[in-house]
Amino acid sequence: MLTYMSARVKLTALVVLLTLLPAGIMLGQSADRIDTILESPVLSIGDAAYLATLSAGVIDPQQDAAAAVGMLRALAAGAEHRDRYADRDLESDATLGDFSYMLMLSHDLSGGFWYGFFPGPRYALREMRWRRIVAGQNYALQPLDGERALRMITRILETMEDRG
Repeated sequence: MLTYMSARVKLTALVVLLTLLPAGIMLGQSADRIDTILESPVLSIGDAAYLATLSAGVIDPQQDAAAAVGMLRALAAGAEHRDRYADRDLESDATLGDFSYMLMLSHDLSGGFWYGFFPGPRYALREMRWRRIVAGQNYALQPLDGERALRMITRILETMEDRG
């Protein structure tokens, strides 16, 4: 009877392992993908959109950059903002203003007076400066690297955690 139980336990453990293994591989792949994105000297529009939407939890880690940009389009339409990514190549370079606007949309942050009238990268960056998400020398057309994007995401998550 003991050998029967141990064989049954082994079989159950094997089935559990085989069902959980693909999920672990997928999580490992998304972590590798994020590491690659964060190490890049200049982020693409697609990678920036992926980081912004992933940090807000509005997409799954297994989705691609096109799905992230699609989500930003939907969020912009829901907020009655102009779609700024329909005609952009996903591989084109992202700017600090672009990423600020993506974070504002994906984290559903309300902006100040000017952002309310003219929502877009320029006033989104101003809002990020005011909230102290962005520090140092910055302007809306500045190229964005992975390290700075990570710092911005960290600060925005800390700010949202402090609020509630």
